[in-house]
Amino acid sequence: MADASWLPDPTGAHELRYWNGSTWTEHVSDQGTPGHDALTTELPPPADAFPPPPTSPPAGAEPAQAAPAGKVSWRDRLKQVADQGRAMADQGKQKLAEQNAKRTEQWANDPNTLWFGESKNAATSAAGISKARYRITKDRVWIESGLLGTRTESVPLWSIKDMDVRIAVWQQGKDVGDVVLTLEDPSYGATQDMFNVSGTIEGTTSGQVVLDNVESPYAVMDILSPLISEARQKKTMERQSTYVHTMTPTMPYGAPPPQAAPTQPAAAPQVDMVEQLRKLGELRDAGILTEEEFAAQKAKVLGG
Repeated sequence: MADASWLPDPTGAHELRYWNGSTWTEHVSDQGTPGHDALTTELPPPADAFPPPPTSPPAGAEPAQAAPAGKVSWRDRLKQVADQGRAMADQGKQKLAEQNAKRTEQWANDPNTLWFGESKNAATSAAGISKARYRITKDRVWIESGLLGTRTESVPLWSIKDMDVRIAVWQQGKDVGDVVLTLEDPSYGATQDMFNVSGTIEGTTSGQVVLDNVESPYAVMDILSPLISEARQKKTMERQSTYVHTMTPTMPYGAPPPQAAPTQPAAAPQVDMVEQLRKLGELRDAGILTEEEFAAQKAKVLGG
């Protein structure tokens, strides 16, 4: 029986196949590249004359322990699973890259978009994907985050009371940094995990929104500054208008106060005619009025 060695593949499918001294194995070699190809039928042993072995026996080869005919060894199965996993990961990365490219094209063609960018990360950028994408319109900052699923959030510009640029050590020299937005109401900075089913906030929030790892962070801040100032001014006027309407609901905002109606003079009290005649009679009886004067005054009272 021939000794263990690399020999011409009796099936003709490969250049060499490893003979372990008692049976043919699944180990094969083509142009110096080792591989695996399980046998499905039993092959006869090699002849007495053999060419010199081109290489040493394959690593992990176990003499006299060939896989049964028609079955795949555990090494081959492990390799197949690893290859399938890599293929699925590559397909997932390609799909995410296509989605990112489509979303970027939509934002670029939207007239409401004033700026858009994404979080720059060495690992995700190399694969053509990003963990977060940002967009600025005239009234809001939009944030899309997530790799396997996308979550969209937005922050109104009037709620931003301050902003700053933060550059870490590993970001220096790359024109990359974080734009930190400090919010007027901390609830706008709450993440989705901080809300329960009822919609109330659980726990404390930082009151900040961070556009992390964006290119040209100072240019982004220059774009936001006038937009935030205008939005906050409009919000202040809106609040003032609401306050005025609440205090005087029947008076339009900015209208002059209504003029008071002129007061009518009080009507003179009417004197009882019978009472006047009685007094005239008493004056006549007392000799104060003559008959002629009494008759003249009586005519005035009766004539109205």
